[in-house]
Amino acid sequence: MLQLDVGTCLEAGSDPVAWIRANPRRIRSIHCKDWSPDPAKGSQVLFGEGVADWKKIFEAAESVGGLEYYLIEQEGSRVSEIETARKCLATYRTVHPQ
Repeated sequence: MLQLDVGTCLEAGSDPVAWIRANPRRIRSIHCKDWSPDPAKGSQVLFGEGVADWKKIFEAAESVGGLEYYLIEQEGSRVSEIETARKCLATYRTVHPQ
């Protein structure tokens, strides 16, 4: 059983979709944390604002990964905590297939 942190995966130079596909039925949860190579953005990049291809990540996680749940994770923000939660949830609802 594995938990994938997408932001850390991207920061390490790995492809989260390839990582999920290389570990079928073992990815039980995913930290939906984005990442940007732009050092000026740092931890201020919100879910959906970085380089992660969320639609492909969700498809891989749900088709072969063995996913049970997602965790939207945010480390720091340029807006208040409640606004951060609102923005991240709105983005999730936009990019996740229902």
